Amino acid sequence: MGYLKKITLLAPLTGIVLALAVNASAVDKKKIDFVVGVDGDFKAAISKAGSSGASASNRFVIFLPDGEYDITKLTGDSHGKSTVSASYLSIIGQSLEKTIIANTTDTEGIGLTATIYFPKNNEMYMQDITLRNKSSFKTSSAARQVALQQNEGDKYVYKNVRLWSGQDTYYTKKGRTYWEGGEIDGTVDFICGGGDVFFEGTKIVMTRSGGYITAAQNSPDWGYVFNNAIIEVSDKSFNGTFYLGRSWNNAKTVFLNTKMVAQPAPEGWFQKSINTPPVVFGEYNSKDGNGNPVNTSQRRTSFDNSTTLKTVWDANDAAKYTLANVLKGSDNWDPTKLTAQVNAPKIAQEGAEITWNNDDNARCWVIFVDGKYKANVTTPSFSLEGIATGSKITVRAANSMGGLGNSSNEVTTLEANATYYNVMIIKTIGGKVVTNLAGDKVMEGKKAIFTAVPNSGWKFDSWIFVGKSGKSTADLDLDESKDTLEITAECDIELGASFIGDGTNKFQAEDGIIENAINESTNAGFAGTGYINFGTGTSTVKVPVYADAAGEYKLTMTYANGSNAVRSLSVKVGSGEAQELEFATTANWTTYETKDIPVTLPLGASTITFATVGGNDGPNLDQLELTAVKVTLPDTSKTSIEIAGVSMNTTATRVRLFSMTGKLLRESSGNAVSTAGLPRGVYILQMTAPGHSAQKTIRVK
Repeated sequence: MGYLKKITLLAPLTGIVLALAVNASAVDKKKIDFVVGVDGDFKAAISKAGSSGASASNRFVIFLPDGEYDITKLTGDSHGKSTVSASYLSIIGQSLEKTIIANTTDTEGIGLTATIYFPKNNEMYMQDITLRNKSSFKTSSAARQVALQQNEGDKYVYKNVRLWSGQDTYYTKKGRTYWEGGEIDGTVDFICGGGDVFFEGTKIVMTRSGGYITAAQNSPDWGYVFNNAIIEVSDKSFNGTFYLGRSWNNAKTVFLNTKMVAQPAPEGWFQKSINTPPVVFGEYNSKDGNGNPVNTSQRRTSFDNSTTLKTVWDANDAAKYTLANVLKGSDNWDPTKLTAQVNAPKIAQEGAEITWNNDDNARCWVIFVDGKYKANVTTPSFSLEGIATGSKITVRAANSMGGLGNSSNEVTTLEANATYYNVMIIKTIGGKVVTNLAGDKVMEGKKAIFTAVPNSGWKFDSWIFVGKSGKSTADLDLDESKDTLEITAECDIELGASFIGDGTNKFQAEDGIIENAINESTNAGFAGTGYINFGTGTSTVKVPVYADAAGEYKLTMTYANGSNAVRSLSVKVGSGEAQELEFATTANWTTYETKDIPVTLPLGASTITFATVGGNDGPNLDQLELTAVKVTLPDTSKTSIEIAGVSMNTTATRVRLFSMTGKLLRESSGNAVSTAGLPRGVYILQMTAPGHSAQKTIRVK
């Protein structure tokens, strides 16, 4: 067995170690979830997003480095239309000009050809990217070939996004959408459909003569509102030949403060509707490319020989068409908080690292070497290990949605020699360890900070130090009583934190290990930070709990079931037998009820596993609470147990050896268990005696 630092453990038993993790997050930050071309292709990216369990509080971010990605055959259907179904998804490009997702279709049709189709997505975000439908099928007759189609859902955000096609380039149907900057190119009705869409500073490019920019239909409240838009044409001969829009069905379309580098036909709006006349056509404060007022004296006011509208507005008419009014809805949505960019970092080379100041607003930072994507990190430093001297480094900060801000200053790397040490974090039940380090290595002399962060219902107990031959973390003079350690790197660092219950006996389901389920916070009224929304098929959550004494407990489960039928879950304590439970309906998904069952728990940490039954969906699981019914308190008057060289001061009745994933490997009575024949690695040794229980990590060489 390897070197172990001697630690005295007093009953009750501290948390069982479940797994090893190499990386840990310094603060509440998160790396990009999927980098296309690094982690796999675009098909793999959207597949992983769909199964990730993303939620409003746990967004999934896909990043695409510069390049053209033809997804026609990769994710397209028989016509080349690609469907992306995941909600709470960000699709981020390196740049609008050079990051292009493209398709080519073999037909025409508004519902058949989209480069990307969002069927019913919520809280989508896209930035710095171009979607291009490159179809040549009947392009001479302006066939319908869509670049982006959003069917239903709500809260779509597009920042600095370009859509490029011909007819029906951008097709909307329902929900609220915000555009900031960006560009939309097309020929006929190339911004069409329903929903409330606010375009702020978006460039509109007409690419044919005699076309229509918009064809709005069935607008619920506000329709299409363009503010500070810029109108251009791809050919000067198209100037003065096109229209601001025509009505598809009961259209509502407004242009405010528009810069018309290219101007529409004098009448502005097309007289004949596709189906029913417009409800609102309005234009206010239009200027030409030089900032002079546009002559709107000939703007049309009569439509379909049946409807008369005021189409040239004054300030009073335009005043209510603010972003807040158009998009706030019942939840006061403000998308500008999502599009706000993080300040560009100021970077410098420090030894063998690139460093910069931390920014609490940054989700992560993306590193570029000679203009190409290299890595993304959650701490303000990047190791130059493996980077050639003379390389040009830049860094961009990602906002909460994953969108990248302006580039940092450029640093040309200088030669630097440095020693690096490995960092290994042992992940334990009941909490996690976060660090200021960006990866699994630390440069000699750099300060590494580790903080033990308990889950709800838990508290920090002690540090776990695992040593190897030679100098190790176990040899350092560290204050083990504090939940934060500062270590100046002079050797490999291997450590973890042990957690115990905080006495409340209340534990949150969302703190568990989740498989094919969602940590969600959509439906109000929950405790903690959210609840578990189970999926169909095999869907589980393994929730860690802590018992101050062994015995019988009442387990109170708080849940919501707003469906119209009873839903079931199987419940299993530790490695025991599972029992199936039925959860009655509640008034709605924001009404939480409780259900009690008896359970038997050992002293200390254990897990309770909840799983769907028969592939059917389950209720939303919120909080677990333990109430002692009949327990045996540990006898603290007896001699405490020490583990050092695998021994006890009192006779053990059971010794068990576990893998780091919690699998029982060997068990014996008495004071010892053999490690013969085990592979090299770290294991958990657990020893129990009357009134006592202790555990320790050991290394087998």
